[in-house]
Amino acid sequence: MKNTFNTLTKRIGFMVLSLIPLFWVACGDDDSSEEPSAENAILDFEFQGITGNTGAAIDNVNYTVIDTLPANTDVSALVPIIGISDRAAIDPPSGEAQDFTNPVVYVVTAEDGTNQVYTVTVRLKEEVIDVPKSDDNEIKSFILSSAFIRGEIEGNVITASVPFGTAINDMAVAIELDEDATVVPSLTENQDFTSPVSYTVTAENGDERTYTVQVNVQPQDVGVRGVWLTNVDSNVLNSQAQIEEAVALCDELNINTIFVVTWNKALTTYPSQVAQAITGNEIDPLYTGRDPLRELIDAAHARDIKVMAWFEYGFAAFNGSPGPILDNSPVYWQAKDVNGDIVVKNGFYWMNAFHPEVQQFMVDLVTEVVENYPDIDGVQGDDRLPACPTEAGYDDYTVDKYRTEHEGQDPPRESRNTAWLRWRADIINAFGQALYDSVKKENADMVVAMSPSPLSFGYDEYLQDYTHWVENEYCDIVSPQLYRRESQGIEVYRNLLNSQLNRLDPAGRSIFYPGLLLFLGGYLPSQQFIADMVQSNRAEGVQGEVYFFYTGFTDPGVQEVIKAMYPAKAIYPSF
Repeated sequence: MKNTFNTLTKRIGFMVLSLIPLFWVACGDDDSSEEPSAENAILDFEFQGITGNTGAAIDNVNYTVIDTLPANTDVSALVPIIGISDRAAIDPPSGEAQDFTNPVVYVVTAEDGTNQVYTVTVRLKEEVIDVPKSDDNEIKSFILSSAFIRGEIEGNVITASVPFGTAINDMAVAIELDEDATVVPSLTENQDFTSPVSYTVTAENGDERTYTVQVNVQPQDVGVRGVWLTNVDSNVLNSQAQIEEAVALCDELNINTIFVVTWNKALTTYPSQVAQAITGNEIDPLYTGRDPLRELIDAAHARDIKVMAWFEYGFAAFNGSPGPILDNSPVYWQAKDVNGDIVVKNGFYWMNAFHPEVQQFMVDLVTEVVENYPDIDGVQGDDRLPACPTEAGYDDYTVDKYRTEHEGQDPPRESRNTAWLRWRADIINAFGQALYDSVKKENADMVVAMSPSPLSFGYDEYLQDYTHWVENEYCDIVSPQLYRRESQGIEVYRNLLNSQLNRLDPAGRSIFYPGLLLFLGGYLPSQQFIADMVQSNRAEGVQGEVYFFYTGFTDPGVQEVIKAMYPAKAIYPSF
């Protein structure tokens, strides 16, 4: 038995040893030893049945899929075909229709069970709208740019009126069109407008429209082309050489009248015994030993330019304080308000323009120039001559005068009472008549010009009723100060111009030469705005204007436009 058991044991041991290599071989072929895959990416994404699609943008950093489909695609039931990592699964499954109106979330699960969430967004391309081409072939504005003249467009005809002396055979043009339109002839080409010129505008869609441009030359002006020459913000009067230089420039610009300041700041720019008796100064100390008025008259007359003595301050005694006139005069020289205080308006202290003694001082001052300078061409009042603030009239003299004429009644305490305004304006008018008569008595040929504030402002604020002066013929030239800035627009100027002209009869219009604001405290209008104001005057039959003030003429751009407005000399009118 023992031998049999040993033999069996040996056989079993041999069999076990024989099976060991087979076991190792079998173990070497078994895949169960590998790690499960962790890949869970979307590798490809497209929609079934969508033509013209360029494919989705797959972002495996932010885990998004964005696909842009053609406009108008129905996204409510799109079938995505999705490629993912090997041995991974996706939910919802590839090939299953989904509503992509809003982003859809997909979960990719790797073999090892890890998940990755993707957000799939569908966008639609913007719909390409076939916009029809523009048919706009309209000329919106036409400017003879070398002359700063705007054309008037009526239908297919454009008319432009240029000043006498303008060369119209070689003119530059500026035209405003639709941005997609073109025009022939080219705007880079100057044109000869001695005959009508045709411009053809072609719209974007090819439609054409032809305009005919006619340029007319205005008759030679018979009028005043003037400028105010002051000693504020200007040093022209400081030397004879500067005076001659300024006069030469005025001549070059075809200006025919200079209104030179002779009375402001309680001082004169000429030797004055009248002023000296009140202020102690014969002349502005800046001009001691000289006579700027004489120098200007001589220089201007040598170039056939008229000179008017401009009494700028008029009845305004001083700016900022009573000044030497009121300090050296009786109290009744002071304009008084309803409270008995000196009238101060816009910083100016005022003389009592209603008192005969004050009126006589002003008459003496003006006629002194007429007597001492018999060759001067005229004198000019201002927005302060003849004038008085409407706040004035409550001094003892004027109140007593009012009571005498109104059965002992006191004047209204409301300074703008209608009847009270009229009564005081009539006193100012009567003074204007007396001043005119005094000048003419000294020299019948002397021009008496006035430059009031425009109505109704002038009447309501300073009792200036210049239509009365014109109608009653004690004003040879009237130049209302129609000072409007470019920021207000040309229509504001035109409306103001027409409001003044509508108050004048034909005779009044013939002596109407409005004041235009050219320079003040750094303000300088554009060339086109200056031209538009001048041409607005011409359109209403106004043949001249006066510029405030000379310093603006020193700007090259202003010189260019003034030369365009005045390419030839005007005929000075007779009065």
